[in-house]
Amino acid sequence: MEDASFIVWLRSLDHAKGRVGDSAVTEAAQRAWLESYFQRPGDFYFIIETAAGRPVGAYGIYDQTGDSAESGRWVIRTDVPAAIPSAIHAFDLAFDCLKLRELRTKTVSTNQHVLSLNRKFGFRQTCVETNSQVIGGQMVDQIHYLLDAADWPGLRPKLVPLARVAEKQITGWDAAHTSTTH
Repeated sequence: MEDASFIVWLRSLDHAKGRVGDSAVTEAAQRAWLESYFQRPGDFYFIIETAAGRPVGAYGIYDQTGDSAESGRWVIRTDVPAAIPSAIHAFDLAFDCLKLRELRTKTVSTNQHVLSLNRKFGFRQTCVETNSQVIGGQMVDQIHYLLDAADWPGLRPKLVPLARVAEKQITGWDAAHTSTTH
């Protein structure tokens, strides 16, 4: 609950608008959403933090049905290269700890950065859903992807070197931002 204001701030950033679904616009509304969310079995919502504990993003694993779950609600500050390290942690959690067989994701068709990352992470496109969601009052298309747990052990080692580079950059960013809250 203490992260509600950070989540509102994060999901209100320009790069998130129109790409991650409509979000609570006040801290009180975000707290209400979190209260409801915490009651759902099989749903997990994480704050992505630096090693120093500074929040830089959010990520969710949700809508779990059996050994399959949705991967998403993923928003990261644009000035912190935490995408690959946070995805590695999330996928390890999904496949190793939660023992999921697959992760599903839906990405807004105009979100080129995340579409590229989906492919880099080994997700395979399964379909395009036209006019499937309203975000910011506009209908958007979503591209569906799937990542099989069996594929993850072969994909993960290719991402680790990129995560190590990002770790060095994040450490530098963290040191430069010791006095800021967001």
